Amino acid sequence: MYKKDMADFIEELSDLPLKVQEDVLKNLSEEMIPLEIDGNVFMVHDEVSKLIDNLALQIKELKRESPDWQKKE
Repeated sequence: MYKKDMADFIEELSDLPLKVQEDVLKNLSEEMIPLEIDGNVFMVHDEVSKLIDNLALQIKELKRESPDWQKKE
């Protein structure tokens, strides 16, 4: 099954312009992290994953320091 999926991917990739092929292959070579949102899994760059984690920690801290922080807007 994996080979069929990879073969389909390569075939679809070959239909794209050369620059797009290069960009896709460059992205595949970078470290990607699975991120699940509402049951859907998205592959994001490691830096984006770290940013999301950091923002989530900041929100938790805001909630702890000031439970009414959202009502101020």
